[in-house]
Amino acid sequence: MNSSRWALLGPLVLLNLACSEKADPPGGNASGGTAGSSTGGAGGSGATASGGTAGSGVSGSGGSGAATCTITPTATTSTRIPTVGIVTFTTDLAGMTEAHIDFGRDTTYGMSAPVDIALADKRTLLLGMKPSTEYHYRVVATGPSGTCAGTDNTLTTGARASGLPTLEVTTPNAAALSGGFLLTGQYQGSGGDGAPAYILDADGDIVWWYITGQLNVTGARMSADGKYMWINNANVPEMQGVVVHRVSMDGMTDEDLSSEFSGANHQLTILPDDTVAFYAYGDTCDDIKERSPSGTVRTIINAGAAHGATGPCHVNHLEYSPEDDTLIFSDLDHNNYTKVRRTGEVVWVLGGPTSDFTGTAAMWTRQHGLNQVGLDRFVFFNNGPMGGGGDSVAIEILLDLQAMTATRPWTYTATGIGTNQVMGDVQRMENGNTVVAYSTQGVLHEVNATGQLLQEINWPLGGAFGYIVKRKTLYGPSPR
Repeated sequence: MNSSRWALLGPLVLLNLACSEKADPPGGNASGGTAGSSTGGAGGSGATASGGTAGSGVSGSGGSGAATCTITPTATTSTRIPTVGIVTFTTDLAGMTEAHIDFGRDTTYGMSAPVDIALADKRTLLLGMKPSTEYHYRVVATGPSGTCAGTDNTLTTGARASGLPTLEVTTPNAAALSGGFLLTGQYQGSGGDGAPAYILDADGDIVWWYITGQLNVTGARMSADGKYMWINNANVPEMQGVVVHRVSMDGMTDEDLSSEFSGANHQLTILPDDTVAFYAYGDTCDDIKERSPSGTVRTIINAGAAHGATGPCHVNHLEYSPEDDTLIFSDLDHNNYTKVRRTGEVVWVLGGPTSDFTGTAAMWTRQHGLNQVGLDRFVFFNNGPMGGGGDSVAIEILLDLQAMTATRPWTYTATGIGTNQVMGDVQRMENGNTVVAYSTQGVLHEVNATGQLLQEINWPLGGAFGYIVKRKTLYGPSPR
């Protein structure tokens, strides 16, 4: 067994940074999963909702004018995840074409959940709420006659589950943050029930969590339609056994799909059509694979055959490039990234002994997470030498795809963190900020384009977390 395959030991976490802006109404996350059996121990007590009375129609934004209608909502919280609100409603508005639910801690609301109007009961999940907190909500509906809004109602969330970590958040510049929600999994420091995937808001409060029973959770990503959370463990070394679950965002449905992901490890990547790309142990080098929405699994290419380097491989990250429908994977043992089409055709190899690119920018020592920014640009997390002796660095790579050269227009080295030996991830945000995850050091930074620290999140001593996804809203497709 290659020694690098023993590098990952511990559990994952899913964080949700509360959004200060109203979420965009479009998106596919309105309904959540359908009810079903659950093997998960989500924990936490249930909650009740006041309100649920009919709301008289008033003028609302986004329509062709004011309309008059009656809206009768009913609200409760999930019995599995008591910070998730479940709202259904009826209305006499004829020909409804759009609806959403405004919600927040007061009547200014601040968040919005899109409604799937094709559902008879308009079942909608309110995501991102703090535990044991009263929230206000109202239903807003639009039809040919205009827009009407129901009356204000309240909903109180349930208690936080025991055993979840309390994180320390320091925010030197809140106004400059990218906003949104951070998803990850508990990689170390979990309790006896297993490691949670969870979502943390900007205040350091856990606003969503789910425990499938596995240890060493390293991957937590929402489905393309935003209705489910894919959760997987590290499975390093291989004899830990792969664990992959797809859990509805209300926690009511937990599907154990581990048998379809034999040998999988580290993390999963969700494609726009809900195909799941992953990598799994092979004879010498790992295989790049994908699982279709129907459950069919196929091998795209072997990592060693793709980049052509000799010796064992250890693939530890995989990202999708929507611009050209390709995948980029990281091989720790060969210090390289390889881009392949889903047909198995190799596009390029960057780094290592078989690199297609020249220049010192294409050279580094050990790496994990990457984030595709464009066809010629991405950022990645460089761990540095095994055993320490240097700093882990977030690096941006700019490729000249004609001259086949690589440069580094941006790097970030944190002060006082040192070497993050295992995992590590990075994500470039729409506003130009970069989120850098020092997984086993238990530290996460968000910095701006000049490297100024905007926010630091610290896990308890001994805690660690897995790969990350930060997204502006919990509704609709993921940014990575």
